[in-house]
Amino acid sequence: MNMTLRTRRLVFVLLAGASLALGCGGSTASVGGRDASSATGGAAGANSAGATGTGGNAATGGSSPAPTGGNSQSTGGAASGGVSATGGLAQDAGPPDANFGGTSGAAGASASGGSLVAGGTITTGGSSATAGTIVEGGSTSTTGGKTATGGSIAPGGTITTGGRTATGGATVAGGSKTSGGSTAAGGTSTGGSTGTGGAATTGWVTIHNDFFWYDDTGAAIETRAGCLRKFGDTYYWYGLFAWQDPKAWNDQTCYASTDLVHWTNKGIALHVVAGANRMDVLYNDTTKKYVMFLKYGGDAASLGFATSSTPEGPYTLLSETQVGGANIGDMSMYEDDDGKAYLAYVWDQTGPNRQHGIYRMSADYLSLDTQMYLWNEASREAPHIFKRNGTYYYGVSETNGVNPSPTRYYTATALAGPWSAATMLSTPGSSTTYETQVDFVFPFTGTQGTVYMFDGDRWLPTGGSQGGYVWLPYQFGTALMPTMPYLQDWDLNVAAGTWRTFDSSRNLALGKTATASSQDTANVAANVTKATTYQNYTATRWESAASDPQWIMVDLGAATEIDRAILKWHTDYGKAFKIQVSTDATTWTDVYSTTIGATYSVTDVTFSKTTARYVRMYGTQRGTTNGYSLFAFMVLDD
Repeated sequence: MNMTLRTRRLVFVLLAGASLALGCGGSTASVGGRDASSATGGAAGANSAGATGTGGNAATGGSSPAPTGGNSQSTGGAASGGVSATGGLAQDAGPPDANFGGTSGAAGASASGGSLVAGGTITTGGSSATAGTIVEGGSTSTTGGKTATGGSIAPGGTITTGGRTATGGATVAGGSKTSGGSTAAGGTSTGGSTGTGGAATTGWVTIHNDFFWYDDTGAAIETRAGCLRKFGDTYYWYGLFAWQDPKAWNDQTCYASTDLVHWTNKGIALHVVAGANRMDVLYNDTTKKYVMFLKYGGDAASLGFATSSTPEGPYTLLSETQVGGANIGDMSMYEDDDGKAYLAYVWDQTGPNRQHGIYRMSADYLSLDTQMYLWNEASREAPHIFKRNGTYYYGVSETNGVNPSPTRYYTATALAGPWSAATMLSTPGSSTTYETQVDFVFPFTGTQGTVYMFDGDRWLPTGGSQGGYVWLPYQFGTALMPTMPYLQDWDLNVAAGTWRTFDSSRNLALGKTATASSQDTANVAANVTKATTYQNYTATRWESAASDPQWIMVDLGAATEIDRAILKWHTDYGKAFKIQVSTDATTWTDVYSTTIGATYSVTDVTFSKTTARYVRMYGTQRGTTNGYSLFAFMVLDD
């Protein structure tokens, strides 16, 4: 099928005669390609996450660790965004700051009685932690681990403990004192805003699913069918630009971030005439080059090679080749502990998408060496590999175009096999991996363990399940196969290699009084402080009158120390707005301001700790002709 994208709106027009296998793992197709449907349409902005998202939160009053085999989070839906590494490396060795991996921490401390450490031990009592973390991994590290060379640091502003400093803080004139009523809560405002934040000093960042991701200019991130890699201290998120138009698959984009929250567009990493997708990047220690691998030249594709002296490129296309004398479909790369690289691929030797397997690459990564394993199984795509505690996981999705599909894993102790039968990934409440197609699994290895993070492309967001990318942590417990419950919000600690659920009890605004300058009769201000879940969060929201300015205010009930605010925006969003605090609802101080708000985004702002009773969003420019609209307004002391 062919789909047409209308700006910021999800309008899909079905046409006959064009097909495309592109999804996370889907073989990308030229028009008239084989098994998969093509998409020229897509989600509003086609990408997830709020441009103003702040990083992680401190563990003050943190959440309880999720139980083994799945936590209490709601299921269903998929999530937006996510860093990905196609065939992401799951290194269990190497220094913590190594390029592809780092030490797997020893068993991690248990929180509040000892949290389960997959692959490690359960500590008796453990060290007390306010916020229990789930530690994935925790095996004793071996020696080795490849140290990254190169890897430029992404520009775009210095990240401080409070986040990136932002300009602003214009004085808000006029307005009479409000007592929590509907009169303009203007008053005078002082000071400029602190930045959009980043990771808190404790190292936590929050991943928000079901919303789109944006770079630091407010533009939608476009990294379809791509990968996530870390070179030096910087994460690089690569992928396909303008995926909605199969004729435009000529550009591979690159974004850079030091905190997984603030992303800078580094431009087009590679432009090709023939069209390509499903790209991946590895650094070769011998040649000192970054090597880009591509599914090159359409649906029935060749394996393409390009190189660059920097992670962001530009890359130069060197060559293309068939694999074992036949074309390929989807592909990704995996680099093992010993530095050898492997291609996971779908093979067309006996017909389109009829087989899939693993090929070892040459020492310079620029040619094929030896076929390691081959599955005679049809209709699979999105192959990827990761390793955990000595076990390799080879994952695939179903050939389903850009439609969502389940994820299956084979396991082995050697890449040459023998491999187990495929087992379906457990995704409670969903048979389509939460409306996504898997792209890759990326390991975050720290001092206490390793978090294995799933990235799925949500090609066709529908209803409340917005966001182009879904990032979720795998839970292993004592089982070999992971479980992946759905979490709209969760916290990741990269340095520790741990994660935790986002505890809504940390939200000081939960259940508190909210008032606004105006409201729709059905979409009232009180909705933004109600407890919401993945299933119903889009059912309740606030909507203002269609004019500027407008505001919505939360009364915390008493003067309270705070340092963070989270706004979850509807399609009708604020383009320019401030977050302000006050002790009397008369005199206001700006703690954040922006002019690059976006549709279905999350504004997650960390600012200097302050004491306030009232917190408000003061909007000065709407993003649409409708009013301002928020699903949620959270206030925290992290």
